[in-house]
Amino acid sequence: MHSEKLTTISELSPNRRELSFRAKVIELGDVKTITKRDTGEEHQVQEVLIGDETGTVLLSAWNENVNAFEIGKTYVFRNVKTILFQRQIRVSLGRLGTAEESENTITKINDSNNISEQEHEMERRYRSYSNRDYYSRY
Repeated sequence: MHSEKLTTISELSPNRRELSFRAKVIELGDVKTITKRDTGEEHQVQEVLIGDETGTVLLSAWNENVNAFEIGKTYVFRNVKTILFQRQIRVSLGRLGTAEESENTITKINDSNNISEQEHEMERRYRSYSNRDYYSRY
């Protein structure tokens, strides 16, 4: 098998895509049901605290991924993205991301660096009439 480049949790930043990393499940949050305002559709969501030697981050597990993780197990997350939720980083599997149990387990977690507790500025992207992107921070 080819050796893939894995990111560490401390290297995660907002609004990144196609990330791969290895992390251990530390805590499982309660499963919540949310209703989309526009469609009335109900979804299940669960926050999962995951970590590695460099830090911890919250993973938002949706629908079929709710209750898919076990505390103490190490997973390899592939093709995941980071999002900002209330100005804080969350990892999301999205539609294309996967998580599978890892043969290599993580034994030491740096729980003093929870990157989901750091606030980030939100960027909103606009498209101008000249088809140029510009950004504003809020």
